[in-house]
Amino acid sequence: MANEVTQVLLNAQSVDGSVRKQAEESLKQFQEQNLAGFLLALSGELASEEKPVDSRKLAGLILKNALDAKEQHRKFKLVQRWLSLDVGVKTQIKACLLQTLASPVYEARSTTSQVIAKVAGIELPQKQWPELIGSLLSTVVQGMNPSEGSNDVKLAATRALYNALSFVQANFSNDMERDYIMKVVCESTLSPEVKIRQAAFECLVSVSSSYYEKIAPYMQDIFNISAKAVKEDEEPVALQAIEFWSSICDEEIDILGDYGGDFTADSKVPCFYFIKQALPALVPMLLETLLKH
Repeated sequence: MANEVTQVLLNAQSVDGSVRKQAEESLKQFQEQNLAGFLLALSGELASEEKPVDSRKLAGLILKNALDAKEQHRKFKLVQRWLSLDVGVKTQIKACLLQTLASPVYEARSTTSQVIAKVAGIELPQKQWPELIGSLLSTVVQGMNPSEGSNDVKLAATRALYNALSFVQANFSNDMERDYIMKVVCESTLSPEVKIRQAAFECLVSVSSSYYEKIAPYMQDIFNISAKAVKEDEEPVALQAIEFWSSICDEEIDILGDYGGDFTADSKVPCFYFIKQALPALVPMLLETLLKH
């Protein structure tokens, strides 16, 4: 079956109902009879540049759905199933995923970044796949050098990093690792490519809500780059720069609301009053932006 997986994946998208149904049955049987072989075949399909785009895209989608579900009971079963897989099998699959981030095919890169997020969501809380964030950051940094990599690869890595950010508490608790992550993300907001700048600001928005208590050392730099983006950059980037401050505002309202006005320096989650400090510059900047539109 592993050798025929390309054709079966293509048949599963056939307009002919009987062909499609037979292909779906074959995939279901393969998964039930040999889960490890099934997932390896899908990750190999996704990673192979010789395979058709349609089969690669569906392989990634099935892989993603094999790792996550909306219903909590099913989600729990899928997580346990992945964790119980042979370590060697999981290592091969993850290697294929990281390799695919560098694919020249957009559909493959995009799907892969989603699958990486699902695996990260399972493994990072278990203190597994510690090399993931380093791999993603290396790809982002490499893409910043005009002579190395491509903007498409850097964009895929930045989006994968965004998807993984809520699971990197351990990295953010380490000063050196946090500094490096923030440096790479902030520098990416200055990329020549609009979509990369937008994705980098999306990462900053995620950081502001997930790691509010850790970002004080970076706020001056973030203020400078966000102010520049709001005033000068294209709308998708400017919107995310504004969203960063909106997210900070929400966090501080929640923190102060939780303490009911009895906030003290000893409270568990500190309020740094970033908005209060930034208001003298923030309000004129936002009003100016409103007038422009």
